[in-house]
Amino acid sequence: FILVPTNAFSPPTGFHVRSPCSLQAENRNDGIGSNKSTDRPSSDSDALSGMATSRFPNSVEDQVRQATISIRAASQDGIHRHSVRLLLPIIGATELDDWPGGARQMMEAAFPLVKDIMTQLPSAKDSYDNKKKSIINESVIDQADGVRAMFMQASTGPEDDSLAVLLPSADTVEQLKKLDMEVGPDREYILVNSQWVRKTDFGGFFGMGSSDSINFVENFQPIFHCTNVMVEGDIVRILRTYPGPWRVYLRNESNEDGKEKIDWIEIGTKDVMKTKTSEWQKSQMKNINSDGEKLFDFGKPTYENIREMIVSWEGYVPKSLSERASAAFTFIKDTL
Repeated sequence: FILVPTNAFSPPTGFHVRSPCSLQAENRNDGIGSNKSTDRPSSDSDALSGMATSRFPNSVEDQVRQATISIRAASQDGIHRHSVRLLLPIIGATELDDWPGGARQMMEAAFPLVKDIMTQLPSAKDSYDNKKKSIINESVIDQADGVRAMFMQASTGPEDDSLAVLLPSADTVEQLKKLDMEVGPDREYILVNSQWVRKTDFGGFFGMGSSDSINFVENFQPIFHCTNVMVEGDIVRILRTYPGPWRVYLRNESNEDGKEKIDWIEIGTKDVMKTKTSEWQKSQMKNINSDGEKLFDFGKPTYENIREMIVSWEGYVPKSLSERASAAFTFIKDTL
């Protein structure tokens, strides 16, 4: 890969330019370390951005919009290394497996979402130049898993160029480090739906791994995060939009005029942990198992945190065994 940090991205040999593509997924109501702050005057656009990220994303487009706004806000605060986790629209599902094609199929689902995010990043000034369009070049950086890098040449100038890598694995960290140097410190570098969880993913045993690789990946902050979990038979979404806290939403089903209605109710929040506290480190040592110590998760709500939020919710009713079985089926089939 040959990129020149002070100029526009130079696509590597063999790169090809993809034609623009829009999201094909149907909207569904149930799917889907140190920060240096700068003084920015408040504006109507800031207020609108805050409104857009203050609610639960109800569609693929909502998710893209919130991720874009979050990355822009982080960039304005001097953060240019972003971890983004998206709920992906399911494509090509079978009766037995939602993702029969594995990581490669997930990348096909993620590509149009990430493309939309990247092309919207240069902000409103991009719309003033109708003669030029931002260009996305792509390349596979790991043939085994098909890990894909997307380079955007912004129409607004090289300072707005950006790079995103889809579903990177621990095996690709050395390539990611090289790309990090080529991107430079002041342009946006986005890791989307990374596949590592524990330190042992980077080699070693009993919580040990390559310290250089671990420090590198932990430098990418969770700027936008939207995931789903099952807790005590309840379907839950965890959402984080920069610069806000972690927010937890509970799927609530009701019946109105004979029609099923699905709402996502916010049942709790948790502050983002910007540095590893001694309490966090102690908790990790207590919970360490044969799989190794977890990577720093910036204080993302744990299973126990979420369970306490659910039980404390005023509308809480424990699920029966049959309700839990039904919820598990819904959880698998309704995930975007």
